[in-house]
Parts: sequence; C-alpha cells; structure tokens
Amino acid sequence: MPVAILSFVLLSVAILSAESVYALSSKPPVDRPAVQSIKAANSLLLDVTRTDGGVRLVSVGERGHIVYSDDHGVSWQQASVPTMQMLTAVHFPSETIGYAVGHDAIVLKTEDGGETWQQMYVDREATVPLLDVWFSDSLHGFAVGAYGYIIETVDGGKSWEFIDGRIANDDEFHYNAINDDGQGNLFLAGEAGILFRSSDAGQSWVTLESPYEGSWFGVSGGHGRVLVHGLRGNIYQSADLGETWQPLSSGTDQTLFGSTKLTDGSIALVGNSGAVLTGSGAELASGTNSGLSVSHRPDRMTLSALAPSSDGFIVVVGQGGAYRMTLEGSVLE
Repeated sequence: MPVAILSFVLLSVAILSAESVYALSSKPPVDRPAVQSIKAANSLLLDVTRTDGGVRLVSVGERGHIVYSDDHGVSWQQASVPTMQMLTAVHFPSETIGYAVGHDAIVLKTEDGGETWQQMYVDREATVPLLDVWFSDSLHGFAVGAYGYIIETVDGGKSWEFIDGRIANDDEFHYNAINDDGQGNLFLAGEAGILFRSSDAGQSWVTLESPYEGSWFGVSGGHGRVLVHGLRGNIYQSADLGETWQPLSSGTDQTLFGSTKLTDGSIALVGNSGAVLTGSGAELASGTNSGLSVSHRPDRMTLSALAPSSDGFIVVVGQGGAYRMTLEGSVLE
C-alpha cells in the first residue's frame, strides 16, 4: 500500500509490503516488566475496549503499556504488566477478567479489571505477533496472529492448543481479527481477503467467499450482522452469516483498522490519516446505506481502535496515545 498502514503492529512480520509510518525501536528485552511512565497514555496504543458490563476502559500498546480509565478516558492509570513486549489487542469477557496479546505470541490475563496482569502463554521461538484475541466467556477463547497462528484455551489460559488444522489456510495468511456476530457465530478475517466462519464455538471453520482480495484488519458484529473492513476504505456487511456481502460507501480510501457499535446503535470506524467514520446502525441494517460521515483529526495521526465511553463520546487510540473524541471527529480536552 503506498500510504502508511498499521505498521506498528505488523512491521516485524511484514504483513503488508507497505511503507511504515512508525519506526519501531529494537526488540525490548524479554521477561522485563513494563516501565512505569506518566506518559504511558500518550504512547503508541493499538487497542482499547470497555470491560464487559463496566465503565472502565482498558488500552494496550508499545513497550508493554496497559492503561485504564474510570472516568470515560479523561485520565488514565498505568497497570502493572510483566512484559515490555508490544501488545496489540485486548478483550474483556467480564468486568474483571480480561486478556491481552502481543509480540512473541504472548498472552496476558487480568482478574482485577486490568490493574495487574500475569503472563499465561508465550512462544518466543515462533517469533510472530498475536494480533487479536476473543473470548466467549472467562474460560474459552482464541488468540490469532501472523502466519496462520491460532491457539485456543478452554481453561482460562492455563493451557493452549494449536487449532490451525481446523482451518483451510495452507498459505498461512495472517489472521488480523476475530469477533462474533452476537448470535454465537465467530468470524475470522485477515490477509489477502481471507474470511472464515465458525458456528460451533470454533470446533470447525467454513471458508467464506470474500468480496475483496485486499487485507481485512477488523471485523465486528451484533444482532446477527457482521461488518468487515480493511485496505483502501473497503467496508462490507453481511446479514446471512457471510454467505453474501454488501459494500458500504465509506467515503474514503484510507485503510480502516478499528470499528465498534456505539451505545445508540450507530457504527464508528477509524483508520489512517486520523479518519473517523460514523453511520446510523438502523440505516446500515436496512440495507439503505447512503454513505458514512467521514472526518479527520487535524493532525492526521493514524488511529488504530476505538471504544464507546459511557458518557456518549468515543475514546480513540493510536499514534500519540488515547483521545476523547466526538462522533464528528473533534478531540475533547
């Protein structure tokens, strides 16, 4: 891609033959805890989520930084983390239990809402990053990453099993995102437009016909609908378990990395050049999409993920850390 993409996640594995916007420093020493820093919330952050059913926001990023906020993203506290590895994704299946993943195929777990973390898994010999994580409950979940790396746990991260044999990915394309549709169906998306679906909790996977051959970086869903997005502003949605896909007019050619459903049912996405896209959930669900509203941060910093805060705004993370923003893309002080 001739423009910068999320190379702070994918640089070390060359997930795309693209130019990098972020020059990462050399790999940090292993088995060293993340350094406490008052600027942790202003460092490169790659993912953000709200704890399930809670107000707390948790974000992860470079140098093992994990930060959390209990005031809608106005202020942040840094968590105690046992690694300096780049962390790429975080998911909370409950208000207190959460999982984070990152480089060296590391998996971390918290049982106190993100304040302290422990290492549950690492595979340094593989030298691949995990790029997303998803749990159906506190015990059962998946972590996915580069070169077709996918592992499953059924005991809360105490043990993990490779399940690559369940998925037809002989070319070992990278898995960039995993999520569900709110009705028990799992979707897995990644490099070269690969798409897979599981309707039996990940025991078997069906290869879906993808509407686009470029890489997908995100998948989100709810109420039986699923949305995928990626390179060059491509967004597609499906209402029939991925059997057919309808394109959505994004109004941008910027690569889109993060998406979420907001509290009012609308949809928001973020990506390159500070792009923020919003649209009516009802309009999209009806199939009468007339285009998403597009705005850009004035500084054009790349945005990697977002989550709805419980006060009606959104919290966006990426280059430069965490920001509170309006749906129109304005940064709140």
